[in-house]
Amino acid sequence: MNNQSKKYINTFRMRIVTISIYFVFALSLWGILLRTISFKNYHVVSISENWTDETGAVCSLSDFGSYDSTAKTFLPQRVYYTLKSTQFDTAVIFRARSCYVNIYVDDTLVHEDSPVNSPIYGISPGSRWHLVSLNASEMPVTLCLEVTACYTDSDGLIDNIYYGNTQDIYQKITKERILGFIISNFLWIGGFIILLLYFYMRRGNKAGRDLLYLGLATLFSAQWLSSESILWQLFLGHSDLVHLLGYLALAAIPLSYGMLASYRLKGKARTFSIIFSFVSAVVLIVSTVLHLLCIKDFHYTLVFTRILIVFLIPLMIPLVQSYTDSNNRKSQRFIILPLIAVLVVCIVISLVKYLLGSYNDYSSYVRIALLCFLLCLIVYQFNQIVTTFSKGMKADMLHDLALTDHMTGLYNRTAFSEHFSEYKHIIDSFSPLGIIQFDVNNLKKVNDTLGHEKGDQMIMAVADGLKHAFSEFEDTCYSYRTGGDEFLTIINAINADEIYQQCIQRLTDYCEEFNKQPDLGFTLVIAHGYVLIKGGKTLDEAIAEADALMYKNKRKLKGLC
Repeated sequence: MNNQSKKYINTFRMRIVTISIYFVFALSLWGILLRTISFKNYHVVSISENWTDETGAVCSLSDFGSYDSTAKTFLPQRVYYTLKSTQFDTAVIFRARSCYVNIYVDDTLVHEDSPVNSPIYGISPGSRWHLVSLNASEMPVTLCLEVTACYTDSDGLIDNIYYGNTQDIYQKITKERILGFIISNFLWIGGFIILLLYFYMRRGNKAGRDLLYLGLATLFSAQWLSSESILWQLFLGHSDLVHLLGYLALAAIPLSYGMLASYRLKGKARTFSIIFSFVSAVVLIVSTVLHLLCIKDFHYTLVFTRILIVFLIPLMIPLVQSYTDSNNRKSQRFIILPLIAVLVVCIVISLVKYLLGSYNDYSSYVRIALLCFLLCLIVYQFNQIVTTFSKGMKADMLHDLALTDHMTGLYNRTAFSEHFSEYKHIIDSFSPLGIIQFDVNNLKKVNDTLGHEKGDQMIMAVADGLKHAFSEFEDTCYSYRTGGDEFLTIINAINADEIYQQCIQRLTDYCEEFNKQPDLGFTLVIAHGYVLIKGGKTLDEAIAEADALMYKNKRKLKGLC
């Protein structure tokens, strides 16, 4: 089979592999989409309406906030709902926000909500899910929720309240919230990737701090949005912890974006960004201290964070522009203006809904805004990263080519000159360093009698022999071609003598095996000289000593002494 046929077969094989991977990916994605958007008829009933209070009057589930200012205590409020439970595995599931709920079934207490005990988590459990299992009965069941609010300035809320088969309820809630949950996790992954790239590229001074601040801003945004998706609370519980993490992330969002803006912007915008970042840091520190000292819960100081988010909006316009191509104003108009419009509208709507106490999905507007904004920044940032990597790879390739001997693939004399200072530092620290000088015998005779092609074959044989001999010690042994038939190997290891003995024996065995080839025309004989440095002499002196020993070995091999 010729090379052309092999090439066609390999190309065909790779296309088959690629098509199969695409097929699996497409089928998997299609299956997920079908399941996600399917209109399954769950055996679930929403019972958010027709609740009554203790007087029998119809009431809402979104205004629990009775507070006795004289006794300085929250008063529990009761609401009632009558339903029938005629099947097994029937339950009522609901989400309670900023309130505690005790549950009664036919005047029997079946669940007493546990308060938040640690001052770290504040005075609210956040968004806590509750499940009440009901026994099958032909008689109507009266469900009573005794609700106690947590805050004086905002009402408690009960929503996402469903009645039906337990598994169906979980599936319905998950399906309704899964998109926001996926977006949040997508931002988590993006933030971690950006931070990993920053710490990787920082070593070569190829990454600015804007990459760090963008990664932190993405992570904080993802953390807050994931807590607002309320699926973590449904899946894992620990709503008080998720509540705390959400507050901390939201409070850190203005600071992270402010630092990003202060790094990238110039002029008055940069001055404003620096002041904004300082104020954000002060607000974050003060609110955290007040919370930990049980003076003011995070909830009451969050108003300052919302004000900072409003002031953050003007910074977002020049911030996005800083990532775009300054020579392409047309692309900026088509990309930035719709983005900023969506951003402003979403944030304004979310703030209005929050201030009016309409908590139901108010964060979805901020989620959309942040997603648009972050996607734009991440796309532009990754474009810069790819450009930086490609330039860096080209520079590294050119640098490697400049340090590599084109014939043998070993390091050249330029590489040795570049590594010289490192070896000098090792010697100055009195660490052992082995020096081996190599020279191939009779190269000039082979060139004169057999031609330079045979001479090049001899040089290549020496290089291959060195690669073979030191292959097990690539991390500690470095071989250089320093002249036409002269080679140098540096052994940077504590057991340099042991490595030298082992590798020279392997080189000798290689030469013996190589010389068994028929019609070779020459005999490969490699002379060498070895010196171990442990301080007391310079690298140049050690190389000269190894060179003298190599010539002594060369004369011995030629039978001259």
